[in-house]
Amino acid sequence: MPGYEVTVTSKGQVTIPAELRAKLNLKEGDKVEFYLDRSGRVLMRPRNLSPTAVIENAPRRRLKPRTMTDDEAIAAAVAEKDRRSRRRDA
Repeated sequence: MPGYEVTVTSKGQVTIPAELRAKLNLKEGDKVEFYLDRSGRVLMRPRNLSPTAVIENAPRRRLKPRTMTDDEAIAAAVAEKDRRSRRRDA
């Protein structure tokens, strides 16, 4: 995903680069919303896009696979054994 460097003016304004405006189909007078996620990243959503577009187009974080605790593994094994024994009884 390409990055765009812009300068903030003394009034807090920025110019959205033309290439990005074209990709987002932004025209003069369109509204945009800014969000700050938990990790401190800023997300911008043009009001002409659905709210899910922000999430769908955001970079994906790779989550580490969750490993079971000993208690969870024992509970899962007992539940599986119970499930199999019920199937045999039926």
